[in-house]
Amino acid sequence: MADPGAGEKLKVFISYSRRDSAAFADELMAGLEVAGFAPFLDRHDIAAGEDWEARLGGLIAQSDTVVFVISPEAIKSEQCTWEVDRTLELSKRLLPVIFKSVPDHDIPEKLRRLQFVSFDSGTGFARPLSQLAEALRVDLDWIREHTRLGDLARRWDARGRPESLLLRGDDLDAAKAWMAARKAAAPEITDAQRTFVRTSDEAETSRLGRERAQLRRSARLLWAVASLVLLWFGYVLWKDYDVARRELNVFTARATDALNDEQFDRAMRYALQVYPARGDLPWITPFSTELEGKLAGGALSTRLHRQLNGHSKPVKTAAFSGDGKLVVTASDDNTARIWDAESGREIAVLKGHTDNVLSAAFSGDGKRVATASRDSTARIWDAESGKEIAVLKGHDGAIYSAAFSADDKRLVTMSDRTARIWDAESGNEIAVLKGHTDGMDSAAISGDGKLVVTASEDATARIWDAKSGREIAVLKNHDSALNNATFSADDKRVVTASRDSIARIWDTKTGKEITVLKGHAGPVSSAVFSGDGKLVMTASYDLTARIWDAESGNAVLVLKGHTGSVFTAVFSGDGKRVVTASADSTARIWDVESGNEVARLLARLAPKRGKSGDIGDILGLPWEGKQIAVLKGHTDKLHSATFSADGKRVVTASDDSTARVWDAGGGTEMAVLKGHDDMLGAAFSADDKRVVTASKDKTARIWDADSGNEIAVLKGHTDSVNSAAFSGDGKRVVTSSEDKTARIWDAGGGAELAVLEGHTAKVHRAAFSADGKRVVTASSDKTARIWDAENGTEIGALKGHDREVRSAAFSADGKLVVTAAVFDNVRIWNAESRKEIAVMKGHLVSSAAFSADGKRVATASWDGKARIWDAESGKEIAVLKGHNIIVYTAAFSGDSKRVVTASMDHTARIWDVTWATLMRDDALREGVCAEKLIGAAQEFTDGEMEDPVLRGIDKNDPIARNPCLRRGPLSLDYWTRLPGQLWRSTLRLAR
Repeated sequence: MADPGAGEKLKVFISYSRRDSAAFADELMAGLEVAGFAPFLDRHDIAAGEDWEARLGGLIAQSDTVVFVISPEAIKSEQCTWEVDRTLELSKRLLPVIFKSVPDHDIPEKLRRLQFVSFDSGTGFARPLSQLAEALRVDLDWIREHTRLGDLARRWDARGRPESLLLRGDDLDAAKAWMAARKAAAPEITDAQRTFVRTSDEAETSRLGRERAQLRRSARLLWAVASLVLLWFGYVLWKDYDVARRELNVFTARATDALNDEQFDRAMRYALQVYPARGDLPWITPFSTELEGKLAGGALSTRLHRQLNGHSKPVKTAAFSGDGKLVVTASDDNTARIWDAESGREIAVLKGHTDNVLSAAFSGDGKRVATASRDSTARIWDAESGKEIAVLKGHDGAIYSAAFSADDKRLVTMSDRTARIWDAESGNEIAVLKGHTDGMDSAAISGDGKLVVTASEDATARIWDAKSGREIAVLKNHDSALNNATFSADDKRVVTASRDSIARIWDTKTGKEITVLKGHAGPVSSAVFSGDGKLVMTASYDLTARIWDAESGNAVLVLKGHTGSVFTAVFSGDGKRVVTASADSTARIWDVESGNEVARLLARLAPKRGKSGDIGDILGLPWEGKQIAVLKGHTDKLHSATFSADGKRVVTASDDSTARVWDAGGGTEMAVLKGHDDMLGAAFSADDKRVVTASKDKTARIWDADSGNEIAVLKGHTDSVNSAAFSGDGKRVVTSSEDKTARIWDAGGGAELAVLEGHTAKVHRAAFSADGKRVVTASSDKTARIWDAENGTEIGALKGHDREVRSAAFSADGKLVVTAAVFDNVRIWNAESRKEIAVMKGHLVSSAAFSADGKRVATASWDGKARIWDAESGKEIAVLKGHNIIVYTAAFSGDSKRVVTASMDHTARIWDVTWATLMRDDALREGVCAEKLIGAAQEFTDGEMEDPVLRGIDKNDPIARNPCLRRGPLSLDYWTRLPGQLWRSTLRLAR
């Protein structure tokens, strides 16, 4: 028998009778093989007792089609008849071919109804073979699948119908599709095949049901696990957020304390440590507007301009060159150093002394430097090259100071109980000044070179004739040793600094005391005049330097920031800057304004890290937050001051019966509005063309803002008019009065439109909402009230204050109202619901006003200060100091960059508050790190690192201790630094 396993070829079993068709069957098989089929036939004789049915049935079952060769012997053969019956039983395709003719009636009915292929027609063998091949190819794939499924069904049945042999998935789908695709002429689908496919389908349905159930159980398990993971992850995130939130509260408190101590750099570092970093995930990073306010407040308030790093030990003195371009410092590290005052770059190191350098000073032309040291020498150096020019020897002990005369021809040095005058060119000694009964601490030559003043531990200063060495005057009054004494530029006065915490100013000619400067909490280490003699600068062991009015003796400004005693503080030649030297191993340069008024100076630069003594390239910064202008001219206290809409002008109202219009930039007076008896308030119209004023004379008046001419008088109130303001469109005016009413007027003709009645006490303030539809009033009856501006009916009252409400104002969007009560708090209210939102506590407030965006509030106070607050948290951001008595009002400019204040001190002042009002979010963080904290100033100091809240930071990691370099997981820097941080953490744990 030929091999029936023939790959993808159609398997054809040839049934024939060997008695008369053997040769034909062989020829037919050969022809079918050539035609591309896989024919096979049975060549075995049937032996006695053989189970031939099983053998032949297996061959038929394996075939796709059975070709029955009709011949006389085949028709009579019992075996051939069985083969036909088996073929039909298995629903195999049966194709009869006639080899030898047989009468039709002899052919079994089951064959007779089929179509024959005749090989006995005399047409040869090839044509009928071709016909047979064509018939075999009909529904070829379907026939093959019939065979395959039949085999599978029989095997499944023979093995006890196990589920493992059933069809699944795509195979089952294909079988069902095969059954559906049967054509009418195709073999029948057997019961075995149907049972096999049906059972497969049922098993598949059951299996899929079990799998779906298992998947549901697995999904529930996975969901439970995922839920646990999510809960755990959420818990970790919550704990991390909670820790971060508590850290935020701690660092906010630390920043608040630092601001209160006027340690503004420290406040900014603390705030930045928990402020959202670049790349932080916003939904898991806590944030508070209070913290933002502390950072902004530190930026607004800092005064430091430069920090000079390089000395390895305490810096004892620092001084400017005459042109202010250079600074020289002296240190316990046995060196003096020369620095570029603008960039902070180290220019030269003066080495040669063998002990501490106690002082250093430039010559008048800035070409030389004189130093004094504990090694009993003074030395003169070339300021450009740093080379030593001369060594002055003669003193027996430490030399505490060395200074040039104004003409640079002489030098005075001081040691123990003597001072010596030297020829600055030759180094020869000219005179010795003796007379003090204890050690001397300083000596200075007058500007004309004729006098010398010395300061001693015998609690006196003495004035000497520089030529003869004769004592001229003894300055007595201090209770303790003096640390220094210097002349004013005109030589008419001397200022002394003492360990009794006081500095004193003396008349050079008479030796009499003129002024006492009290305020330091520790010994005053130095005192010097400004170039114009109007100010005095002192340095103290209380860690501060102070600027004083030389005439009145009043302290004008306190410079805080050093973490060690401040040894010296001196002005630059133009009086615009101050340099201080401290035991904290730094010298610092600060910005100040010359003249009677001193601004709050905010721009701060500190060194970038570089080589030793090199603090990098630092750019100059504009002054921020300073007092821009003082408006002087009124002869009595001011009650109000407000900006024009364009911010270019300010109008003030005073008890001197005038209102005045000022240039907001330069502070020059532009117009005086006269006509009232006493002025209590003044405000511009929205177009800035008119001004409305309120007066004790029971009237309000409208004026031309340019000419100052009176336009209209608003009469109707029966008592003093406390305030007056235009509506946004300028068509109406609202006034408030001591007569317990507010009134709305036509701004064109002055006719009264409505009377707002309801308050039970005098009404201090009335203001329109921006859209002009509502009015808010503030009264001594402890309430503020909101009114309909069209019909004058009351909408509602804001109740909660315990004292009389002095001011009330809408936010720009009309959604909020801010009120201020005398000797009480400031409160913010929802204008719609009239519910209290925030309370601002801390000072005796007299007025309050919103910034343009409603996020900041400016208040004026009876303590002589104005303050900027965060409207959301109600926390203080910054304090504006400058007035010395009650501040009545504080108002923002339209762009919120400035605040104008009015005071009982007869002045109005304009302040730059940009950092406190407009710098927010990422811009605030980046601005502080770029403009306020530079280089080493960004890092926590060693002293700050001792704070328990910072102990987790590696002191040796400059990135970890620098809050400006903090990064979040959305930043590439975070991931590039992470391996190093993990490695350092591992090393710390290993130790």
